[in-house]
Amino acid sequence: MDAATRYDLVRVLHIGADIVFVAGLLAGALVLAALSFQAAPALIKERRLVAAMLRINRVVTGSALLLAWACGLWLAWQAGWFASGWLHVKLVLVLALSALHGGLSAALRRAGADAPRVPARAWRAAPALALAGVAGVVWLALGKPF
Repeated sequence: MDAATRYDLVRVLHIGADIVFVAGLLAGALVLAALSFQAAPALIKERRLVAAMLRINRVVTGSALLLAWACGLWLAWQAGWFASGWLHVKLVLVLALSALHGGLSAALRRAGADAPRVPARAWRAAPALALAGVAGVVWLALGKPF
């Protein structure tokens, strides 16, 4: 396999992993936002939903995040973009989205515990924050403005 074909293959894997990660991140954010409107006793009724979201978050979204990071770093290294300012800003946004995923995971675990805790009201902003971060990453990746 020649270098151009390998680069294109890794780029397709990266974009696919990004799509799966963003879908999982938004699903988790929306579940947490919805749960933040519940009273603590009502969370017990939602235990199956939370457990399913935790499994998806761990297996699918987490794996997609790791694959996206690995492919993205390889692509940046191959293209020599580590000196580019746009990539530094993009990496900060991607780190923030990764941290958001970690926070969502922790909040989902707390909501699904034996003594569930209602997610904080701040999680209601998570879907909008995720979308804004993703929009910034896409803009930087496609436009490479600086």
